[in-house]
Amino acid sequence: MSREVDRLPEPKEIRRKKVIVASPSRSGTLGLYAAMKILGYRPYHLYECVCVQGSTHIKIFREAIIAQYNWLSGVKRLRKPDCEKWLADYDCIIEVPSYLGMDVIQSYIDDPEVKFILTERNPKNWALSFNNTAAKVAALATTFPVSILKYFHADLYHFFDVNVLVYRALSSNTKPGDAENEEMLCEYYSEYIKKAKATIPDDRLLLIKLEDEDGIDWDTICPFLGLPVPKEDYPDRHFPEKFAALLQEFLQPRVKAAMFRCVLLTVSLLGATGWAMVKYGPSLLPALPRFMFSPP
Repeated sequence: MSREVDRLPEPKEIRRKKVIVASPSRSGTLGLYAAMKILGYRPYHLYECVCVQGSTHIKIFREAIIAQYNWLSGVKRLRKPDCEKWLADYDCIIEVPSYLGMDVIQSYIDDPEVKFILTERNPKNWALSFNNTAAKVAALATTFPVSILKYFHADLYHFFDVNVLVYRALSSNTKPGDAENEEMLCEYYSEYIKKAKATIPDDRLLLIKLEDEDGIDWDTICPFLGLPVPKEDYPDRHFPEKFAALLQEFLQPRVKAAMFRCVLLTVSLLGATGWAMVKYGPSLLPALPRFMFSPP
């Protein structure tokens, strides 16, 4: 089965990966994405996937999710050569590896120059944050008018489709409010963190516990990366507000474009119907009474 990543042109150059942030989404990764930019890296985060690269990258990520969590799908899982092709322009990968399986992370461990960052938080806090963000986006996909408008813009369709897939995969097909929802999310998160700690060598891993007093800051990550502390403040930590702003930035122009296309199609259909009625209506009118009132 041909995959979206297979249809990408071969890159002229592949940047060597320097840092892998193996953390799942909703654990300080958006702040790290901004921080790594300030430090001079070229980072890839799901924000970059959705808001910068668009539909092609979203479809690659969607196929990766299907392959990882639905073994009966027939979709081949992504390996390191696929990731290198997909992410050729980047030297730092953030949160995406957490969706691809430990074998992909292991393949980057095989390169002794790659460093790893793993942020950790209380599983219940992570589940709450995930439900306050990803779950709401997934629910929006089935809410009118988005449930209609997403079919009028490719970016909208693929964005909502992949969010629904991710939420179902990580929550074991539960929904917020279900009796087992929090338990399933906490189980996914705890198991992933446990596997990541067991897989990544301690001497190449920076483990950051977000609830600790120090948390995540320049003084935490710069010594590990061998870089001087920037003069700029560490990026904004108000993740829910930042997430909402970025979501609005992504959705607003695309929803407007989808509404315009929807209205245009409706007007076109109405116009075509009106034209047909004007052209053929007079000849059909005499036959209507016989058609409507003739016995069955």
